[in-house]
Amino acid sequence: MARRPPDSATLLGIARACADVLVAAGDSSPTVAALVAASGVSERSFHRYFPTKADCLRPLFDEGNDAYAAALAAQPAGLSLGEAVTRAFVAANDSMTDDASRAFMRTVFGDLALRRVWLEASYATAEVLRPAVAARIGAPERAVATTVACGQAIVLAISALAHMVEDGLTAPEAAAAAGAALFAGDRHE
Repeated sequence: MARRPPDSATLLGIARACADVLVAAGDSSPTVAALVAASGVSERSFHRYFPTKADCLRPLFDEGNDAYAAALAAQPAGLSLGEAVTRAFVAANDSMTDDASRAFMRTVFGDLALRRVWLEASYATAEVLRPAVAARIGAPERAVATTVACGQAIVLAISALAHMVEDGLTAPEAAAAAGAALFAGDRHE
């Protein structure tokens, strides 16, 4: 009988334990053995859950991206795409004000392997955002306009997170600045 994969809460717990080790090192230099020791799973299970060492953070990224998509879907009708994604970003990231959260993202941004996994997760978010974005702009889910609008939502998140970490901006400040730059002359409004 095949083993069932662990539930998302278990994967998140493993990811958080690994994140603590990676942040303490400031990069992806800790060994798999160190990550395994911190996470409490066997090395075999670790490799079964995560194809690469850096992939151990993917559950954290997916959780944040799912929160962003849920926050976008919850925005009131009548808001422009720019206003809706700006508000959704704030709702999903406003708690990222503590030093630990910023240190985590600083570690991710500074390490190629970790940043690759984060960018892959961000790219995959387009599919999660697609239904809410399509409804917001009044286009079919598979339309080019929807794909572009999903890309705008992802670019806003990437830009805002970068400036939260690099410049110490709050989520509302970073989202407002990114939204103003990104949606100037927005065709979806």
